[in-house]
Formats: sequence, C-alpha cells, structure tokens
Amino acid sequence: MSAFHARLRGAIACLLLAFAPAAFAQDGQATAGTYMLDGGSYTITVRPEGGTLVVDEPTGKQSVYQSAGGNAYDYFSDVTQKRYRLTVLDARTLEASKPDEDGNVPSRLVLIGGGADAPAEPPGDSAKWEAIAEDYSARSESDAANAQAWVTCSAVALKRSMSTQADADAYASQMGEMLKMMMGEGASSPCPETMAF
Repeated sequence: MSAFHARLRGAIACLLLAFAPAAFAQDGQATAGTYMLDGGSYTITVRPEGGTLVVDEPTGKQSVYQSAGGNAYDYFSDVTQKRYRLTVLDARTLEASKPDEDGNVPSRLVLIGGGADAPAEPPGDSAKWEAIAEDYSARSESDAANAQAWVTCSAVALKRSMSTQADADAYASQMGEMLKMMMGEGASSPCPETMAF
C-alpha cells in the first residue's frame, strides 16, 4: 500500500470513528446513530451533545437541535425562517415536524444503524472491500478530473470493510446523495457495486 493509500485510509478511518454511533445517555430516549425516513431512502445521523441533538445531513449540513422540554428538540433555520422539531418517540424512532405550520404532518425516522442494542452483525468480506477501496484510491491519483468521485467510492468501500451492512448501507446512501449533487442531474454511480444510485 502506498503512503497516499495509508494516509487516505487513516483519514477515512478517523472520519468514520468521529461519526460512530454511541448510546444516547438519557434513559428511555433516542439512540445516537443513523436514521432513515420511514418508507423512503433519506438518512440523517443523530448524536447527543451536551443536552442537544446534533443532526448531520447527507448534504454536509449540520444542525444543532436545542431541548424544547420533554422529548422535543427544536432548530430554527435563519435561511428558511422556520422552526424544525425532532421528537423522540422511543429509543429507535424520531418524528420530524415543523411545529409552527398548520396542518404539518410529521415524518417518522427509524434507527437503521448504531446503538448499543443493535445486533452484533459482523462486517462483510473485509479483504474484498479493502482491495476495492485501494483500487478506487489509485484511480483518484490517475484520474484527477474525477478524483472526488473516486475518493468517495474508496471511502464507501472502506466503510464496507469495517462496518455492519446496515451502517455501511446508510453511509453509502448519504455519500451517494452528496456525490449525485456534485455530479449533476442524471448522473449514475461511478462505483455501482459499492454505492448504487
């Protein structure tokens, strides 16, 4: 493995650890981890931080939801001039809403990855995914015009080598959304075996 690959792998591993799920400290509350929109494919990563909920979206946007009492957390967007709420329904379910809008129907988000009570599922074929990650990393060096796409593909393959399928699929979904925005309308995945869209 080249020095570049070792640095890339180390950086990706640090990034993955930074977003590793951890149990939410408040008894009977939500679990930190990756949540998917019920009946959809949109995911967010939620983690507790000092009595708040920090939400990371696939677009790279981060929002800090402040406690609104009980199991509710609010975020006010200066851009949209709207208040958004996450309500903890149970340890694995959140409800997203706009509490100031009449007739707003809340959306349900279900935990798909993370948490201390998640089943201990072993990662996939680590050697296979590491080899794929190295291949995409090499492509990023030889194809400068598409380096960002290849680095993203490499990161997803590396995540697959270290994580459960549920966590890796959630990460692939987030990275796929980001990559689609970078590549433009109608783009297809440069690495469909790793991340389909």
